[in-house]
Amino acid sequence: MSIRTEGKPADRSGSRILPIILLCLAVILLITSVIGYLLRNTESSKENLDKMRTYAVLHTSSEGLVDSIAQQARADKLKELRADKNFRKRGLDEVNSICDAAMQEAREEAEKLYSNPVITDEAALENAIDNFQSILATSGNLREKEQDIYGRLYLDLVDNISDWTAIAGSEKDDDAVFAALCNTASGLTDADNTHLKEGFIRLARDMAAKQQEKADAEQQEQLISMMTGTISDWSEYIGADKDDLWTKLTEVLPELSENERFKEAILETASLHISAAETGEAVPEAAPEDKGADTVSETQVDYSYFIPSSELSKELDEEAESFEALNTQLVSIIPDLGELSGKLQNTLRENIEKVVWPGSLEFSARYDAYAAQNAVSVLDSGAARTLKLASVAESFLLLSIALLLLGLTLWFWGPLTKRFGVPRTIIALFFIYLCLLAEQFSISLPMMLGNVLERMTMYGILVLAMMPGIQCGIGLNMGMTIGCISGLLGIVLSLQYNMTGFPALLFSCASGALISLPLGWAYSKLLNRMKGNEMTISTYVGFSFVSLMCIGWMMLPFNNPKIIWLLSGHGLRVTHSLLGSFAHLLDGLLSFRVFGIKVPTGGLLFLCLCCLLMWLFSRSKTGIAMTAAGSNPRFAEASGIDVNHMRTVGTVLSTMIAAVGIVIYSQAFGYAQLYTAPRQLGFIASSAILIGGASVSKAKVSHVLIGVFLFEGVLVFGQQIANSVLAGGGLSEVMRIMISNGIILYALTQSGGGSRD
Repeated sequence: MSIRTEGKPADRSGSRILPIILLCLAVILLITSVIGYLLRNTESSKENLDKMRTYAVLHTSSEGLVDSIAQQARADKLKELRADKNFRKRGLDEVNSICDAAMQEAREEAEKLYSNPVITDEAALENAIDNFQSILATSGNLREKEQDIYGRLYLDLVDNISDWTAIAGSEKDDDAVFAALCNTASGLTDADNTHLKEGFIRLARDMAAKQQEKADAEQQEQLISMMTGTISDWSEYIGADKDDLWTKLTEVLPELSENERFKEAILETASLHISAAETGEAVPEAAPEDKGADTVSETQVDYSYFIPSSELSKELDEEAESFEALNTQLVSIIPDLGELSGKLQNTLRENIEKVVWPGSLEFSARYDAYAAQNAVSVLDSGAARTLKLASVAESFLLLSIALLLLGLTLWFWGPLTKRFGVPRTIIALFFIYLCLLAEQFSISLPMMLGNVLERMTMYGILVLAMMPGIQCGIGLNMGMTIGCISGLLGIVLSLQYNMTGFPALLFSCASGALISLPLGWAYSKLLNRMKGNEMTISTYVGFSFVSLMCIGWMMLPFNNPKIIWLLSGHGLRVTHSLLGSFAHLLDGLLSFRVFGIKVPTGGLLFLCLCCLLMWLFSRSKTGIAMTAAGSNPRFAEASGIDVNHMRTVGTVLSTMIAAVGIVIYSQAFGYAQLYTAPRQLGFIASSAILIGGASVSKAKVSHVLIGVFLFEGVLVFGQQIANSVLAGGGLSEVMRIMISNGIILYALTQSGGGSRD
């Protein structure tokens, strides 16, 4: 007994060693970080940083001159070789080798000549750089502010206007176009944004022209398809000239006479068929382009329509004058800079601007910009170490916070996991780490958090659809895709009848839920017959129903030209834009910004309302009976509860919520995607609710809200940070799949069994 008593403290002490080490490291890093921040404000650090800046500017200037001389030497050597009569006998590799050698030799000579320029008036150069930096900081901050406002207005217009031709048709004057734009983006009416008027009018006219061009191409394609489908014997038209042929075609198809602007293209196609009929050959048909299968991505802001305000224009003029003053000082130090061409002068200015104004005047940003130009070499070893420590103070602070959190998590691991569960604890810690990494890589936290909130409104109802299935005893309802497809049918019905606004949204939700009702009932009967294998059956049914509907989408009798394939005249497209219908309707309702975070008020309120209704239902007589039937079927039966009926209620309710969820998802996304698109939604929803703390036998509303926030937070932050670290944004779709599937796999492995005794 004494051995066991003595062993317990020893075990507990051993488990504390790693947290203690981590906490000590965190304290050391925190102290180092504080020292680094203090060093930033010393006079010696400021003087050394300015010394690095001066060297970086001179190095950038001389490097541009050296590159120009080296490129000119290569061009001269190539010209010399071409003048040689034996030039064609030389191989390409030999010519490149000779030219590269000449370029390298010229570069080395130029570097010796310009690498250590003599500064005659250092004070004048410093003043010129100070003045240029000050003006760049002012104009840069003002430009960033104005472009941020422009970007919001641009997204408001592009994301919410579906018919640009109605707004900016050729018959509309500029005032009418701008008035129509103001109706969509009320911010355009602000006095501070009047300078953007001309740019947005150009945007509207360009968008209208592109939209009209696309509509004309589709109409032309439809007319040609109609003509080739109607006329079977082209031999009757052999020998007819263009005018006669057009007359005969319009007699067969009167629609052509109303679309004479497509005459040339129609006659060209007709001529191909006539020639084929004359020679007895078949006209090759091009495979129809699957236009609906394009990947839909977030709208990117086009800044080519941005117009600076008069205040910013004045700052830019002062910026140009300030650079000329700086350039004069540089030419006095390196006279050959004055011989650079206009193009090279512009390149030189851009490079110097990047050094003098690296996006902010924060210590680390300045140090990194100067160090990239090898400016550390002008400092002695002690000053170099001091500035390096000062530059990494923020990184040390973030690392100390990370170690502190990890140490505290390990120290209180038992209580934390008992209270929140292992998946939620680990994912929450991982999410906090991602926020710290976002700060380290200068990724805007407000923007990312706003994106997370938008995705919460997008997926929240779908995750909520998992809750009734878990409570009633069928577990994770992978067959929720039945409800998703029902909701998509509701959306397509609203598009078929050209419904818009809140009536379209409400109709889609109501019709989708109504369609899902008998499907969910039939699905529940199948699950009741297959007790014990619900997960397998629901996954199989969900995937099978998606595959079945791939045929159904092609056979359903919809005829609205906006949603069907134009060539065949039947079958629904893959992707349907909801712009002009109910895209972003909830997200834009009462939305506002706080601390730079865009809050989609309408979507969050709707999610909270649905969660509140689900919470109230769970506490109703039926909800309590359903939960009892799911948690302990034998006890429920003994209490007189019809378990099969309660399982049916939960399954139907889950399916109907999923139908509403896909409508909300589509309005937030801006598009409705058919065919195989809903296949993975069950895995995403189940993973989110499991991460939130639910199990396959127990779920609450809090699990839904916490889970969808953590899941989307890790996905959004993880994707952005991975792109910044690995490929500078080039692995967007790959990283999205890897991160989302990784979270799904982890959540499913942590779901546990959940006893139902």
